[in-house]
Amino acid sequence: MAEKKYWKGLEELHPTPEFIELSQQEFGETLPVEMLGDGDSTNQATRRDFLKVLGFSVTAAAIAGCEMPVNRVAPYIFKPEEVIPGIATWYASSYINGSDYCSILVKTREGRPIKIEGNRDSMITKGGTSAKVQASVLSLYDTSRLTGPMTRSAKGAFEAAEWAVVDAAIVGKLKEKENAAVRILTSSIISPSTKKVMDSFTAAYPNTKVYTYDALSLSGMLEANMQSLGQSMIPHYHFEKAKVVVGFECDFLGGWVSPIEHTKGYVAQRKVSKSNPDMSRHYQFESRMSLAGSNADYRVPLKPSDVYIALVNLYDAITGSNASAGKKIADEKKAAKIKDAAKSLMEHQGQSLVVCGINDVNVQLMVNAINLALGNYGATIDTTMPSMMHSGIDSNLKDFIADINNGNADVVMINGCNPAYDSTMASQVAEALKKAPVSISFAGNMDETSQLCQYICPDHHYLESWNDAEPVKGCYSLAQPAIRNLFNTRQMQDSLLTWAGTGTNYYDFMVANWTSGPLAAEANPMRAFNKALQTGLYQPPMTAMTDMAAPPVFAVDTAAAQVISTAAKMAKGVELLAYDKIGLGDGRYANNPWLQEMPDPISKITWDNYLNASPEWAEENKLMHGDLVKVTANGNSIELPVAIQPGQARGSVSVALGYGRTVVGKAGKDVGVNAYPLLSMNGSNVSYYAADVQIEKLGKNSAFAQTQTHFNLYDGLAKRSIVKETTLAEYKKNPLAGNTDRADKLAHLDTFYPDYQAGKNGFDWGMSIDLNSCIGCGACTVACVSENNVPVVGKEEVIRAHEMHWIRIDRYYAGNDPENPEVVFQPMMCQHCENAPCENVCPVGATNHSSEGYNQMAYNRCIGTRYCANNCPYKVRRFNWFDYGGNDTFGTMNDPQAVVEM
Repeated sequence: MAEKKYWKGLEELHPTPEFIELSQQEFGETLPVEMLGDGDSTNQATRRDFLKVLGFSVTAAAIAGCEMPVNRVAPYIFKPEEVIPGIATWYASSYINGSDYCSILVKTREGRPIKIEGNRDSMITKGGTSAKVQASVLSLYDTSRLTGPMTRSAKGAFEAAEWAVVDAAIVGKLKEKENAAVRILTSSIISPSTKKVMDSFTAAYPNTKVYTYDALSLSGMLEANMQSLGQSMIPHYHFEKAKVVVGFECDFLGGWVSPIEHTKGYVAQRKVSKSNPDMSRHYQFESRMSLAGSNADYRVPLKPSDVYIALVNLYDAITGSNASAGKKIADEKKAAKIKDAAKSLMEHQGQSLVVCGINDVNVQLMVNAINLALGNYGATIDTTMPSMMHSGIDSNLKDFIADINNGNADVVMINGCNPAYDSTMASQVAEALKKAPVSISFAGNMDETSQLCQYICPDHHYLESWNDAEPVKGCYSLAQPAIRNLFNTRQMQDSLLTWAGTGTNYYDFMVANWTSGPLAAEANPMRAFNKALQTGLYQPPMTAMTDMAAPPVFAVDTAAAQVISTAAKMAKGVELLAYDKIGLGDGRYANNPWLQEMPDPISKITWDNYLNASPEWAEENKLMHGDLVKVTANGNSIELPVAIQPGQARGSVSVALGYGRTVVGKAGKDVGVNAYPLLSMNGSNVSYYAADVQIEKLGKNSAFAQTQTHFNLYDGLAKRSIVKETTLAEYKKNPLAGNTDRADKLAHLDTFYPDYQAGKNGFDWGMSIDLNSCIGCGACTVACVSENNVPVVGKEEVIRAHEMHWIRIDRYYAGNDPENPEVVFQPMMCQHCENAPCENVCPVGATNHSSEGYNQMAYNRCIGTRYCANNCPYKVRRFNWFDYGGNDTFGTMNDPQAVVEM
């Protein structure tokens, strides 16, 4: 394998004298020079500024931990058998947030949920989690949560109210007019019992319509599948059965459809063993460097318009047709990769997958045509048991607004979505809600939409709720409360049942639905329900996939012509892609500081969104990293900084959605810029592309909180063989390929340390990471924050390289081409070295070695010299700049088994 050049950022690929000088310093920042007693320190980030920026009331964020009412409790008279002080209690449950789903186990201590783990028994998520799932426990303790129902007063301000008063008022409004028109706008609902609740409410108020809307839409795929497959559904993709995967602008590892499930399946084909000696082959055609693209074997950067053309070219190469009418990718090397992908697909018919994340009906019709030609339906694509996670139709929002404006909505309800922020029609939503006679929001936190409503009936947090889920048809899971509701909130389902006059609560309703539905055939349905509740799952044998008995007939040539026509319209000036980040998603997680501070897997930037631009294009347009620009698309403009991003297709730019929230808690307020105004409609569906984008330099520069080159030693990559990788062919010849230098180094290593005998005194612990399976998603970083009480430090402190994450994921680029580099991910944490160099330089013995091989720390002995950080070859030592654990309420969220750093 030819030797590669590895680099973390462009500053390492093309180092400046300033970068070299800074990286050779003892610490990776310019230290303030301050005389003892000098009040005018050059250090501008004071503790007061830190608290002001981050927001002291952000629950369990950097300093205060979580703030919840202090209740005086009496000891148990008869202690429950299952409660043992100091011993964790686990609950099987389900993470459900809009169309996000994961089967989970909730760890509680003394009645407090403190950690989320994946449920390995799940057939869908198979024990996996994501950064969002790991961080969801933090949002439970968020003090920006609404503490009870609210009504808008005659003066326009919200006032706290009692549930009985609110219920009486809303029921009065519902019955005030005969056959009142009720319009409910909701995100995708994957709970079968909740759907039945909607049915019960509709039975009580027959003139009810439920509109489903998702901010991150798959509406184009739903419409295409209705046309070509006869069902408005999202198929269930089996990546674990695919030997060849081809993705078109599709981050199936980051956020598309079911990323936790897809990751498990994808990785199953990347693990090499005696039983599985081969790996899947992955081609990715995309405009931005996505998480899926960074893991691809062959990645081809293309402008959005060229992605359209490449898809039709692939269809032609597979079927031998000329659907593209001679329109080809101009770059011969990139065109050759399309032919290579077609050849691999043809060699693995029925063992391949072609997936696409473009929200365009005709594009999705072409994808269906390719998969049909390859025989993938019934093999790697299941339409018998489809995914139930996405059902939102983009045109529903337009119909919802029209009903209000036309006087066809007497009562309006908003559930699980925020269309006044995250839609192309945000301003129309805001105007319509002002006209609605009665408007009700079920939001648990005040947001841009709920602030426009007349009543807010806050929902429980999912960890306080009973619920169920059907993520895939026929596969069920249950959710149960791991804690009593902290505030005077109520489940949305209970509110609807109350207003419908059913006389039952949601738990009883759900049990009745299960015992008469999925469990009706069981000998003892209630016993079966309790068993399902204990495991969190009810998974009957999966129905065997069936091939298309008669392949559907649809006009492929017409769809291809429309795709080529759309590509021609897009190929004007600079092209833009709006995408969702793996952490914040559509923006509903903006107030979670764990996710705000998690570095983006590719750019390694925190606390911001930005305009990704390719190095060559940025140089041509005289743009520097951090330059502020004005971006105009579809008649709207936003201002944001430029991030020079290797792998971004030349002539295109990209920006993340989910930022720029204005009505949210302090952690998320005004972080980044709202990019939703740049979107437009393509027919009846939202287009996440924009053409002829105007970019104007503003003459200012903004500093990024970017971690990719923090804790670096210049020339470290050149002097040390840090990245270990090889090809599959070389690995088969020699299992030590890529590691052959280890034996030589050990043979010639001179050391003054005594021989270390592992396990001499009993246990000796270790951890291994399968780098072939690591996709760089960052879930482990957030999980470590949750497990070890690691504090958030805020944007300014991250800029100064003071982040506290105990696990970082080093992202290395490989090669000399910044326009399309290869990517390698390497998680890095404390190695608990056998002869740890951090231990022998500590002047006070704060860092020492345990009898079981751990490198351990006595925090109260540390005097802050940071000699340990300087002597750590892995640069994983972290230093506290504030007493993050100093607040009395910090412990509510913390794991009591982990020491809070002082």
